[in-house]
Amino acid sequence: MPLKADNLKLTEVETSQGPVLVPYEVRRYKGSRHIKLSIGLRNHAVLSVPWRCPMAEAMAFLRSQGPWLEENFKQNPSRCSLTQYLEANPRLYGLGHVLRLSLQLTRAKPFYIYDTQTGEIQLRLRADKDREAELVALVRAFAAEAVEKRTRDLAAEHGLTIGRVTVRDQSSRWGSCSSSRTISLNWRLVLLRPNLQDHVILHELAHVTEMNHSPRFWNLLRSYDARTDQHNSQLNPAASRLMPLGRL
Repeated sequence: MPLKADNLKLTEVETSQGPVLVPYEVRRYKGSRHIKLSIGLRNHAVLSVPWRCPMAEAMAFLRSQGPWLEENFKQNPSRCSLTQYLEANPRLYGLGHVLRLSLQLTRAKPFYIYDTQTGEIQLRLRADKDREAELVALVRAFAAEAVEKRTRDLAAEHGLTIGRVTVRDQSSRWGSCSSSRTISLNWRLVLLRPNLQDHVILHELAHVTEMNHSPRFWNLLRSYDARTDQHNSQLNPAASRLMPLGRL
């Protein structure tokens, strides 16, 4: 089990080893309807709750999840930050390209520039600010541009008409498609190599025609991506590695 980090509260949770003090934080979300539990960057419990959820109800849920917490803390003894991940893997992926990443300091407002011809992207960060928060914000800004453009390019390539494209901070899903043809995608797609990134986008584009996971859907997706089965099997390992990144 983890040690307490600064600014986190503690609660006692029953595990197979007996009662254990677990560090946690509570995050409230407007529009949310269910209580959700995840493991945060500081290896602590993150309790995501509806805006008006009573604290007693939220804490009762947390204390009931001892076995889940024990298993997940064991599987994830430590988590790295997005900064640490990109230092070890200095690449972003966008518009079908691999972009070599460099981080530079600026006194101006943070910004990014990239060139698909040279295969390079620069993120300019302020030295006197929270490096992790600024880095997450810049990568998300790049994702909002690059993922939307790639989605619209692939939709046009397959003759599909789509609605809005949103790039958000989903906790566990790579993407979704609504009945109004709105495509929602996870900003962490820019951490996913181009073939897998395109597979996720094409999966959601196939839902524009087939709002289900019927055999017709899979046949359609395979017509868009001949390596669908291989790519699909690679997403879960990628998700376990990438989904925790950027959670402040």
